[in-house]
Amino acid sequence: MRSNDGAVDSAGRFWLGTMNDPEEAEVTNEGVLFRLDTDGSFHRMLEEVSIPNGISWNEKDDTMYWTDTPTNNVYAFDFDSKTGNISNQRLFYHHPDDETSGSPDGHARDVEGNTWHACYGGSKVVKISPEAKLVGEILLPTRNPTCPVFVGTELFITSAQEVEADKYPESAKFGGCVFRVDVGIEGMPKHKARIP
Repeated sequence: MRSNDGAVDSAGRFWLGTMNDPEEAEVTNEGVLFRLDTDGSFHRMLEEVSIPNGISWNEKDDTMYWTDTPTNNVYAFDFDSKTGNISNQRLFYHHPDDETSGSPDGHARDVEGNTWHACYGGSKVVKISPEAKLVGEILLPTRNPTCPVFVGTELFITSAQEVEADKYPESAKFGGCVFRVDVGIEGMPKHKARIP
């Protein structure tokens, strides 16, 4: 097992997804989304997941979003900021199931409530509105962007190395690079972890 994507909520709790390491074993549904509370207690929030990815919260701090990469789904949960509990899982956004669109990986949210999702295998970052509509995209010269993060109005986008370099030589040139794009809007403020 290895850790994958993580985030910090408004109370300083650290959320982290784990998964089978694909370099060591087949990816199965043994993954877990954990929550580390500020008192040091550890909680299993979601179980039987395979590739847990992007985690974020809305502006009102009453909804948490979580990406389940293999299903191409982004789910929303009711979020209790006082306790850190989540409930009422529902589909927020389903990414297209085709070979050119890739799969949703890490994401970042802007101050207008849009979600900016890296599309692994899709050579792009897509912009999803608060109404779960695809409203924009950033095309990249590599197939495997992994996670965007805001710095002011700029979106910094990480990417993974191209595992099929013979098949995609152009993508391989830029695999593992970090890209920077000014998108003209600021990201949501980041929270600091309060680790005991």
